[in-house]
Amino acid sequence: MRYSYVLWDFNGTIVDDVDTCIEIINILLQQQGKEIVSKEQYRNVFMFPVIEYYKRVGVIKRDEEFVEMAHRWMDLYYEREATLTTFHDIHSTLEKIKKLGIKQGVLSASRIDQLQRMVDQFGVGMYMDDILGISDIYATSKVHIGLEFIEKSGYDKASIVMIGDTIHDFEVAKQMGIACILVSRGHQSIEVLASCGVSIVSSAEDVVSLLV
Repeated sequence: MRYSYVLWDFNGTIVDDVDTCIEIINILLQQQGKEIVSKEQYRNVFMFPVIEYYKRVGVIKRDEEFVEMAHRWMDLYYEREATLTTFHDIHSTLEKIKKLGIKQGVLSASRIDQLQRMVDQFGVGMYMDDILGISDIYATSKVHIGLEFIEKSGYDKASIVMIGDTIHDFEVAKQMGIACILVSRGHQSIEVLASCGVSIVSSAEDVVSLLV
């Protein structure tokens, strides 16, 4: 077995929320009288930390505007949370990986209580050995959470692979010293992800063959 632990990103990798996030950012842009973005544009400008994405897309200009905008964004997300679903192949993929005897966890830049609630809401908690989130809603970085996990878990870094949909997931994996596989149907386009130089797949089910 190539890997014994799969660490999943959540939003855009497990949960199909890209269109919802585009809808929300366009509401915020329209409220300021600004031009909305297409899906293609969104997937080419989205980035972490989120404050830099907000500046890039144009909903804030100064750092001090970020906290208020983050709360407005989150309120709109909560209003739509009940409409979200996982990608169609997620449950079957998680089940296949579990049957292979590979442990799994979620590592997200979402606040831990919100992450736990959504993991339960989408019925993926039964597959997860660890749920790892941050302490606030500002989606700065999940690197420190990942590093703490590595330190406390005792897992061999070579046995862990990160599955994500953004350059940030690759950067987190790199700083953790673990492998990374990127899925191209999430928050960043395949053209953006290609700069990472790691394996890119089009769906979660394509990940399984790369694990064994």
